[in-house]
Amino acid sequence: MKFLKKIVFTFIILISIGSFAQESSKDDTLNSLIKQSLDYYPRLKEQQQLVSINEIKDRISKSNYLPSVSVNGSYTYVDPVSAIPLPGPNGTPTEILFQPKNNWNSSLDINQTIYDFGRTSAAIQKGNTEVQLSKQNIESIKNSLAYQVSNLYYGIIYLKKAIEVQVIQLNLVQENTKVIQDRIKNGDEIDFNLISTQVRYKNLETRMVDLQNQLEKQIISLNNLVGKNVSSLFNEKKDFKFSTSEISTENAFEQAQSSNWDIKMSKLREEVSIRDVRIAQAGKLPNLSFVGSVGWKNGYQPDIYLYRFNGLAGVRLTIPIFNGFRNNYQIDIAQKNYSASKFSTEIQSLNLKNGVEQSVSEIKSSKEKLRLSESQVQQAQYAVKLAETRYKNGVITSLEQLTAQTNLQEAQLNKIQFEYQLRLAYLELNRLAAVKFWE
Repeated sequence: MKFLKKIVFTFIILISIGSFAQESSKDDTLNSLIKQSLDYYPRLKEQQQLVSINEIKDRISKSNYLPSVSVNGSYTYVDPVSAIPLPGPNGTPTEILFQPKNNWNSSLDINQTIYDFGRTSAAIQKGNTEVQLSKQNIESIKNSLAYQVSNLYYGIIYLKKAIEVQVIQLNLVQENTKVIQDRIKNGDEIDFNLISTQVRYKNLETRMVDLQNQLEKQIISLNNLVGKNVSSLFNEKKDFKFSTSEISTENAFEQAQSSNWDIKMSKLREEVSIRDVRIAQAGKLPNLSFVGSVGWKNGYQPDIYLYRFNGLAGVRLTIPIFNGFRNNYQIDIAQKNYSASKFSTEIQSLNLKNGVEQSVSEIKSSKEKLRLSESQVQQAQYAVKLAETRYKNGVITSLEQLTAQTNLQEAQLNKIQFEYQLRLAYLELNRLAAVKFWE
């Protein structure tokens, strides 16, 4: 019993000293896990492909500034053909054909837009914005993934600490059970105390099974994010230290408003919607282009069967007049999409404000509960000392002494839980502010 008590107090002292020591120190293990997940996670690779697709779409838009060149060849058989009958020599009738029955044409054609009143420019600007949006989407996924790994990492640390406390409780109850059994044989204890102690042991065993199951699930989830088994990394004791200084709770919303990835992406979607409006409006404007062609064809007088070199050059002006109101409908749709994207940004801002305020509230609450738990641990430690003295003097039973000891363990477990809750609250606040603590 004395040996177990020493273990209990040593464990408490170590936890109290180490729990918030080096609060802002760098956690190399966590940073390494995050970097491994960023290299492995398939969804990031999928998003990289989407970036490439948007970059190609952007190049397609820019290609409208380049000429369109094509080679064409055609054959046409015409019958009858236009002809003028004329008297020939010696009275033999003849005729002049205006085109041959077999018409051959081959040409190199070119079409170059000269001015389209901003249609191509708007499409290029939209393409550039979509590329930026897809790149920021990757950063947003990286941010979410990093904090998902962090949550699992700290969850594993919490569960391992909780299991350590449970092991100490199980050992205490088991040792106390043996003492009660011996005292019953001597007539110094009653069966009720033994049964109560055995029930407490079973309850602790059940809680241990639940904690171990939660730990296994957390490790499995972390393995899937990282792409390998990471359970060996937690063989050594780890604390709830963080890799960066916590974000200030006083101006947390202002910091998050300027750096939050959801807000940034929502604003970029607004820009894309604006480009769509301009593209739709440009559909009602004229288009001026250069056309040219060079090639070989037959059908020229005086020898309509002879292939001759030919060419043409000119300009074409296309002015839309009426297309069934399709342009008006497209403009209306684009404007409504823009309005919807603006409302989406407002919603993201409200969600961000709500998330920041809840995180700040959770931080304050966890700090207060942690402060109270530290006082509770001290009181429980004092209660254990009193119980030991009273037990030696025969004033209380061993069951009552065990109750004081397990109360101490419960107080320590609560303290660990509040430390964990405080770390999660800070993590969420940093996630909303898009703090890259792993770089």
